[in-house]
Amino acid sequence: MKSLGEVVRQRRRNKNLTLDQLATLIDSSKSYLSKLENNHIEKPKLSMMRKIAKQLDMDYNELVMHSNYVDMEKLSFKMPSATYYEIDSILEDPQNIIMVQGEILDKGDREKLLKMIQLLFDFE
Repeated sequence: MKSLGEVVRQRRRNKNLTLDQLATLIDSSKSYLSKLENNHIEKPKLSMMRKIAKQLDMDYNELVMHSNYVDMEKLSFKMPSATYYEIDSILEDPQNIIMVQGEILDKGDREKLLKMIQLLFDFE
């Protein structure tokens, strides 16, 4: 599996961005990005990874999976290969039963949960 730095560098180059350009977009420095791309930053701040993911049109969770926050060898489950779910469609569909701590969420609680998820991941 590629390192976080390799993934960021490849995606940045595919988008024809220089280190300076990406640094400006994420409100960082060229030296920080260079260190990240060369794997000299072991665990970048998650807020910085969100900014990078957004500017490179990447899935934030994909970046996290390439970071040192997750030990892929110790995962006790297999990652789905190509199954993606839109969380809002899951929460808005009344056919889907959503339970939190053994309680089924009603429509109002589903809407609150969706808003919390959107705030948590800085979705616009």
